[in-house]
Amino acid sequence: MSDWREMLAAAIEESGSLVVLGVGNELMGDDGAGTLAAKLLRIFEIRNSKFEIIVYEAGTTPENFTGPISRIKPDLVLMIDAADMGLKVGEVAWLEPQSMGSMMHTTHNMPLSFLAEYIRRTAGCQVGAIGIQAGRIDLDSTVSPEVAEACRQVAQAVGSAVERRK
Repeated sequence: MSDWREMLAAAIEESGSLVVLGVGNELMGDDGAGTLAAKLLRIFEIRNSKFEIIVYEAGTTPENFTGPISRIKPDLVLMIDAADMGLKVGEVAWLEPQSMGSMMHTTHNMPLSFLAEYIRRTAGCQVGAIGIQAGRIDLDSTVSPEVAEACRQVAQAVGSAVERRK
């Protein structure tokens, strides 16, 4: 299996615009991974004639962003979320949309696999996902150090791939 960084870089390389959906509940420890990664990505929210990136901190309601995504019509939508992939806490993986339903955490209103298909059809774009292996998902807990580091790595990898596109 290819490294998630390679898969991410290839997906961004093939696109001219990117929307990032950071998904998760910040009040539930590691489930907030996607939202934390989106916050870290804000520094890479670059708009120029060669590449556009828009970052949404979607929280527990990523479906609320389908309207703007459909209007923007990006080439790629990247969902970032905590996942249960049976890996070591903080490990990161590239996930295909069809596998998201069984791996992504269910603190959201609809399965991300369903949302990904809806976005693909309405916006006419590719959809990919980065899963970050969660550890503790407890109310009022903080993100674990391993997951926080993984969020930093994901933000850095997205930022690096975007910078190469400039």
